[in-house]
Amino acid sequence: MLESLWWQGVRNLEEQALTLGPGINRLVGPNGAGKTSILEAVHILAAGRSFRTQQLRRVGRSGAEGLWIGAVVKDPAGGSHRLGISWDGARRSRLDGRWMEGHAAVAEWLPARTLHAGSFELLTGGPEERRRLLDWGCFHAIPGYRGQWQRWKRAHDQRNAALRAGDRAGAREFERPWLEFGEAISDARRRYVESWQAATKEAARQFGFGERLADLNLNPRMGWDRERSLSEALERSREGDEERGFAQAGPQRADIDLRLSGRLAAEASRGEQKRLVTSLVGGQAWMLEAETGRAPVMLLDDVVSELDREAVEGLMSGLCASGWQILVTAVGDDIPGLAGDTAGQLFHVKHGRVTPEPPA
Repeated sequence: MLESLWWQGVRNLEEQALTLGPGINRLVGPNGAGKTSILEAVHILAAGRSFRTQQLRRVGRSGAEGLWIGAVVKDPAGGSHRLGISWDGARRSRLDGRWMEGHAAVAEWLPARTLHAGSFELLTGGPEERRRLLDWGCFHAIPGYRGQWQRWKRAHDQRNAALRAGDRAGAREFERPWLEFGEAISDARRRYVESWQAATKEAARQFGFGERLADLNLNPRMGWDRERSLSEALERSREGDEERGFAQAGPQRADIDLRLSGRLAAEASRGEQKRLVTSLVGGQAWMLEAETGRAPVMLLDDVVSELDREAVEGLMSGLCASGWQILVTAVGDDIPGLAGDTAGQLFHVKHGRVTPEPPA
C-alpha cells in the first residue's frame, strides 16, 4: 500500500507530498487539473515508465531541470520501504536510500495495475502491450522470472547486435543462453496464462459481468511454431536471422490469443472488449494476491467516462470488496458504486494542486 507520495517537476503539478489512505482514494477535479498526472507518477514509480509517453523527459514540467517521484510503501510483513525515481537526462532508481541498477528492485515493492483510456486498445493493437501485461504478471507472481527474463533479454540483445554487425560467429556464442532462458520464460508464460484465464473469469464474476465472459479462452502464442521446440525454431530461422540482422522467432514475438465464444476478442463489441480488458487486469490482481499474499495498488483513470454506468458500478463494488488500495480519478465526486462507507478519501485537484477534503 502507498502510505505517502511526493513529486517534483512532474507536468503541471505543483511540488507536493500526499498522504494516501487504504481503500478508495478519489481524485476529482476538472479536465486538465492534473489528476491523470498523479496516477502517471505512481505508474512511473511502479513500472519505470509512463503510460502516456515512451519518453520520461516529456513528463517533466516545462522549465524544470528534471523530475523526481518518491513514495513510502507498506510492507506486507509490517515494515515499509522508500522508493524513488528521478530523471535529469537519464533515469535513476532508488530503494531505501540506495541507488539501484535498473528499476526492477523498486518495481517489485509497488505492484500496480492501471486502467486508462489507452488500456482499452489492448485487444485491437499490436502484441507489445499484451506481452507487457503478461510479463508484469509473471514478474510479480512467478519466483525467478525476473532473473530469467533479464538473462534472456541480455543474450537476445547481444545476439541481435552481433547479427547487425555481420558477426555470425559472435551471434552463435549467445545462442545457448538465449535458448536456455528463452525456454524458461516461455514455459513460465504458458503456465501463467493457464491460471490467468480462470482468474479473469472470476474477476468478471466479481465485477458483475461474468455471464458475458463465460466463454472466454486465453491461449499463449509463444513466438514460434508451436509444433517445434525453440531450438528447432532457431535452427530453421538462423540463416534468415543472419541475413536480416535480427531474430525472427522467439519469446520477443510472444502474444496472447483471446477469444469469446470462439471469435477473436478484437472482433467483439466495444462494450465487451472494455469489460474483458477490465477483467484481465482484475484477474491479474487477484492472482497476485492469491500467489504472493500481496495486494496490488489499482490506478483507475477516468473509468467513469470509459465504461457504462452498470460496468462502473460492478467494477467499483468488486474492488471495494477486495480491500485493495485504489486511486480513481473523475471529473465529479459522484462515482457509481461508491457511496457512504465505500466512498473513501476525497482529494480535490485544481490547477496542479491537490487538497484533501477533511473527514466528515
